[in-house]
Order: sequence, then C-alpha cells, then structure tokens
Amino acid sequence: MRRFLAGLLCGLSLVPFGASLATQDDDGWSGLYRLEWVGGRERQGADMRIERAPDADPGKLVERYRSDLTRWTMSQAEVPRERTTLRRFLPTEYRGWGWDDLPKDVRIECLDASRMFVCRTAPGTTISFGPDRPNRETLVARTGVFGVVLHAGAFELKKLD
Repeated sequence: MRRFLAGLLCGLSLVPFGASLATQDDDGWSGLYRLEWVGGRERQGADMRIERAPDADPGKLVERYRSDLTRWTMSQAEVPRERTTLRRFLPTEYRGWGWDDLPKDVRIECLDASRMFVCRTAPGTTISFGPDRPNRETLVARTGVFGVVLHAGAFELKKLD
C-alpha cells in the first residue's frame, strides 16, 4: 500500500509540470514553419521556428506593454541562437492597420517584433492594410499565418509540424 501511495504521489506531483509543458507547446503559435515571401520569387524562403518564451519582466517594460507579459521567440531553424522576441499586438496596433473594424466573423491575432509582425487568421481570409481608401493594399492569407517585415515585404508561414 505504501508503494502504491508513494507512486501515486510521485505521479501527481508531475501533473502540474506536464500541464505547463502542454500549455506552452499547445499555445497555437509554437512550431516549425516554412517562410514564403509573397510575390517575391527571387527571395528564398527559410524554415522558421516560433517558440513560447519566458514571460517578460514588467520592471523592464514601459507602461503600455505591461498589460500582457506573454512572449514568443522566432528564429531561423538553421540559426536558432539568433532570436527575435515577439509580443501580442496592443488594441491600438490593430486600429493602426485598419483591423479594428473587421467583420465579427473575421478573427485576427498578431505578434509584434518592432520591425516585423506575424498574424494568424482563418486560411483564405483577405486582409486589407491601412485606412479604408480605393487603393488599399490587400493580401490573401492562404495558410492563415502571414507577416510583414518593414521595408522587405509580406510573407506567409506554412506550419510544418
């Protein structure tokens, strides 16, 4: 009976640890992706990895970023040491891209890295950029995960795992 209880207690002590790992791996963003530039066949794509990172230290953040401490990192699979830290968009950032008035059936979630952002939505969704005007740029998010690098253009990520 003692062995059974000792085994049960050992097993139960691992449940919170296992649950936290499952939460980190099943965050919806983490995984291996193939980056493909939109309309840029001359640029070669790369395999990218997004991973859940430790939460940010609120003491090192300006006030506006303290509302959400969750962070991810993004790196090329071949160069895992060179990582970019990603954080969730603030509501004002969605407004800045003209996405605060998206129809209720279009959901979008974005991560920001200052000079780059990555978003996910339903595959096949057409996303418009900027204020509503006749020459507004659009992108069809074929895979459902797309991004923009400042001065480099748009890309899509295709999940590999």
